[in-house]
Amino acid sequence: MQPIVSAQQMIQADQHTIQSGTPGETLMEQAARACFECLNVHLSDRDEIAILCGKGNNGGDGFALARILTRAGFRTKVYCYTDPNALKGEAAHHYAKMCAADVEPQIVQAPELPIDSRTTWIVDALFGTGLKRPLKSPWDQLIQAINAFPARRLAIDLPSGLNASLGSVDGAHIKADLTVTFNALKVAHALTPACLACGEVQVRDIGIQFPDDHHSDLYFLDMQDYQREPRHLNAHKGNFGCLAILGGFRGMEGAANLAARASLRFGVGKVRILTDTPESGRFHSDSVMVGSAAKPIDPNQYQAWVIGPGLGRDRENWKPLDALALENHSVVWDADGLFYLMARQHKTIGRQWVLTPHPGEAGQLLNCSAGEIQRDRLSAIHRLGDHFPNAWILLKGYRSLIRSPQGHVLVIGTGNPALATAGSGDVLAGMIGALLAQGLAIEDSLVLATLRHGYAADRWIETHCAHGMIAEDIIDDLAWPVSHKDPLRPQP
Repeated sequence: MQPIVSAQQMIQADQHTIQSGTPGETLMEQAARACFECLNVHLSDRDEIAILCGKGNNGGDGFALARILTRAGFRTKVYCYTDPNALKGEAAHHYAKMCAADVEPQIVQAPELPIDSRTTWIVDALFGTGLKRPLKSPWDQLIQAINAFPARRLAIDLPSGLNASLGSVDGAHIKADLTVTFNALKVAHALTPACLACGEVQVRDIGIQFPDDHHSDLYFLDMQDYQREPRHLNAHKGNFGCLAILGGFRGMEGAANLAARASLRFGVGKVRILTDTPESGRFHSDSVMVGSAAKPIDPNQYQAWVIGPGLGRDRENWKPLDALALENHSVVWDADGLFYLMARQHKTIGRQWVLTPHPGEAGQLLNCSAGEIQRDRLSAIHRLGDHFPNAWILLKGYRSLIRSPQGHVLVIGTGNPALATAGSGDVLAGMIGALLAQGLAIEDSLVLATLRHGYAADRWIETHCAHGMIAEDIIDDLAWPVSHKDPLRPQP
C-alpha cells in the first residue's frame, strides 16, 4: 500500500529533508540520476534526446539530467525556456554545472519548439508539481506542439500542465509515455483522468524524508497488497458462510446468477438467490440454491447479503426489502439496489453496508451526469460519502476508488477496459459478498475482491483481446491462483 501525497505535502517533505541536513543540490542530483536510470533502459546509440527546461526546480532536474546523459555518451540537446540569469538556488547551481560540462543550451521562448527532426525522446522539465493553475498562451501552444511531435516523452516528476494535487484535468498538458517521480505518488499519478497522461509511472527513492507527523488519507494498492488465508484441513462449508442474493427477477436472472457463481468461486460456503421466479430455467448452476422472495425470509440464515443484481426498479420488486430487518447484517447494495436506497431517501440499512455504483449510477445518485463524475472522481466519491455517511463506497471504473465512512480513500491499481462488459459488476458484487459472508472485515473484503477482479482482466489481456472478455471469464479466472497469494493447499 503506497501513500499518495499532495503537492503541499511534498513541498513540506522537501523542506524537512533539507533542514535535516541534505542539501537541495544533492536531492536534485539524485532526482536526475533516477531519471537517467529509468530512461537509460529505453535508449540506444541511435537515440537523440531533447530536454525542455523551465525556470524552477523541475528545470534544474533537467539541467542535471542533461549533464549526466551527455557524459554517458548520448546525443543531448537542451532548450531553456527562461533567462538563465533569472535562475535561482539549486536550478542555478545545476545550470552552471551543466555548462561547465560543455553542454550548451539553446535559449528559447514559448511557443517555439526548434527541436531536431531526429529527436526520439523529449524530456519534459518545464513545470513539475509546483503548477497550480491551467497553462495559458503561449504555454498551451507549446504543449500542443510537444504532444504532436513524433517522439516519446519522459516527464520529470509530473507531466507539465497537470496539478499534482488533483485527479481532474483542466487545460493543456503533456501526454507522457514515462513519468519518473520521487519518493511518493502524487494524486495526479494515481487518479483518472490525470493519470492517463502520465504513461508508465516510476517512483524512485532519492532520500526525501517526510516529517514524523505526516499522514495520508489516500493510498494506492496493487497485487502486492493481495493476500488470501489458507483453509484449514478440517474446514467445512459452514465455516465459510452463507450469502443471500436478492435479485434475478423475471427477465434479469443472469445478473443474480453471475453474482452467485462468482461468490462460490471466491470461497463462500453456500449461496442462495431470492427471486420472484425461483423455477426459472435460467438459474442453471447446480451449486446455486434458489428461493422465493415472496415468502417470509429469515435474514439470520445468512451472514451477508448482496441486493440489486437483476432486482429491477419496479416498486413491486422492492416489497420484500421493506419487510427485511437487515440492521445487524453486512449488505452490498449494487445495481438496482442503489435505486431502492435513493427512493427510500438514503435510508441506512445494514450493520456494515457497501455501495458499488459505476459512474452512471453515481451520477444518478448525485443528480449529475456520468461525465461530471469521471471528470473529478475523488470529489465525486466524497460527495457520495456525504449522502451516505455510514457507508463504505466503491466507485467502479478504471482506478476504482474505495472510501471509508471516515473519508479515507484507497485507489485500486488493477483492471483494464476488458472489464467493460455486461455482468462484470455483478461478478464483483458477488465476490465482495462472498468475503463478507466468510467473516472478513469490510475493508479487506472490498480491497481483496476489487484487486482480484481487476487482476482477472489484467491476466486476460496477456493472451486475449481486451474486447473479447465476458463476465464468465472473470469467474473462471478465480479458480486459478495468484502466485503464493492464493494458497493452493489447505493448512493443518
